[in-house]
Amino acid sequence: MHVLVTRPKDDGETLKAELEQLGCKVTLEPLIRIVSNDIPATAIDETSTLIITSRNALRALAKSPALTRALTRPLLAVGPGTAALAREMGFTDIFEGPGTGAELVPEITRRSEAGGGAFVYLSADRMAFDVPSALAERGIAIRRVVAYRSVAAETLSPQVADALRDGAINVVVLMSPRTSETWAKIAPVAAKPNDLSDISYVCISEAVANVVKSELGPQAIIVANRPNHEEILIVLKRLAARPEAE
Repeated sequence: MHVLVTRPKDDGETLKAELEQLGCKVTLEPLIRIVSNDIPATAIDETSTLIITSRNALRALAKSPALTRALTRPLLAVGPGTAALAREMGFTDIFEGPGTGAELVPEITRRSEAGGGAFVYLSADRMAFDVPSALAERGIAIRRVVAYRSVAAETLSPQVADALRDGAINVVVLMSPRTSETWAKIAPVAAKPNDLSDISYVCISEAVANVVKSELGPQAIIVANRPNHEEILIVLKRLAARPEAE
């Protein structure tokens, strides 16, 4: 089974290694490039709790002078992968959410109502879910600091374009709406519809899958049970175990 991993490089390398251990052929083709912003030390001033919905935000924080102060604050992590990286960085007071920004809102609300103090959200330039607006609807104001920005690819690499035209790619992994939008825009330029028709798409959420459906029409799509890396890997393990995947 030949899997195309479209995640940004850091997280993509991790998934690539895990799939290769399963015997899959894996090509890493990041459709989004992550660019960290400078986070000043003052970004954490007067902050009691950090909200983190991406490992990319933690990587940006790790490069900044704000890290030392941040490590003394409680951290609300969107899911297990983000929480694991936070622990590796030295955070000790971590709340691990189920996997989406929307599912963090009740915990933030609970802490706010309990007098939890000021919150700062280290976010991307484009948010898959608008946490600040969701909290504002509940009368809760948080401070947003844009920790990183994402730059979409404009074309596929020649190697991947050739593989698509040859029908050599069996599975494409899509883990964000932005990545799905980018794929739907550039893949049909690199290959004809018939070249893409036998591909199975493994999507992290229904929102990601809906982009594929709306832009590319009916496709073979599998959506992870939960929107996180671990559940995506479970789906891919199941696909790799099928006799036709050999």
